Amino acid sequence: MQEITCIRVGYGRVAQIHESKMQEYGVKTVAIVETNEQKALQAQQKGFIVFNTCLEAAKLNPGFWDICVSTDQHFEIVKEIIKVAPKANILVEKPICLFSEISDFKKKLLDFQGKITVNENYASSIIKDIVKKSAIQDLHITPKKIVVEFTKNRELDFIKGRFIDNDLGALGYEGSHMVALVSALLAEDMPHNILETEFNDFVFQDSQQYLDNQGSAYIRYKSSSGVEIELYTSMMGKIKYNYPLFFTDDIPHQDQESKYRMLALHGSDCHNDQYCVVGFLEPINYFNRCQGAVYVSKNGKIEKIIAPICDDTMMLHFQKTLSYFQGKAENPYSAEMGIKIVQILHSLTTNMRNSKYLVAS
Repeated sequence: MQEITCIRVGYGRVAQIHESKMQEYGVKTVAIVETNEQKALQAQQKGFIVFNTCLEAAKLNPGFWDICVSTDQHFEIVKEIIKVAPKANILVEKPICLFSEISDFKKKLLDFQGKITVNENYASSIIKDIVKKSAIQDLHITPKKIVVEFTKNRELDFIKGRFIDNDLGALGYEGSHMVALVSALLAEDMPHNILETEFNDFVFQDSQQYLDNQGSAYIRYKSSSGVEIELYTSMMGKIKYNYPLFFTDDIPHQDQESKYRMLALHGSDCHNDQYCVVGFLEPINYFNRCQGAVYVSKNGKIEKIIAPICDDTMMLHFQKTLSYFQGKAENPYSAEMGIKIVQILHSLTTNMRNSKYLVAS
């Protein structure tokens, strides 16, 4: 099998996770591009060749470029890569860019001769696929409400300066994942009517100092077809939706492993029976890492449980990405799809700076 080579731009925590996962597919990282001296030194100590610019690194002609810098640097790095490698294969971490950069980003891609895709790993979730198939194809449910929650305690991350998003608040880190899941379940996913918006500050356990709008985000809106959508994320580990079987207690700041990630589709069939199909994304209690579960309830009674389900979303998405770069598969998450996610997130957070809590009149 032909060796797949990669140049990774950035050497933070995300880049190191990518390295670990991609090694399992035989990807060889031939160089790191990193301008931060401390991170560059860390990469060198791990045995990587380190360059200061994409121009210097381009001479190695990698199979693809893996962009793992902060969101506000994505567009600049994409421009730099396209300039030195017009036919490059590019993987960009989500979200693809800032809202203010969308117009220029689209223009830059018009003449791009290579391939670009977004690392939105939950687009490849098997749990998501089973929820959709169970509800829409098997039970022929008409959706009425979709609920998505992504919660983890991020206090230690915040102390290190990670994941603070002044544009999107608490919705900045997990928001693209949640919207991507809704987009997969619902064709007309653009918000039609925002009903409720609530952002809370993050309060540090010991000092009681706070970060504006970084604690939690709750958005309730309707699609154009009338489906109600509820998105909730807490960076303080505060659980909101206690669906049966696999819900968890609030997550303390000392716990860096636990996460609560779920999606639920509520609806009814032609007989007016009320269904709820719930997917619990890994990690969940009682199962191994990368295993999730799905259950189906009818008129309030659980009728079916599918568990455990192997759902290593990152590995699945990397596999699809590599196949795309090799010309063996379609783009798993196009730049256009990534831009749409940014547009949706922007529309959902328009009121964030105006009020902590808004309810439509």
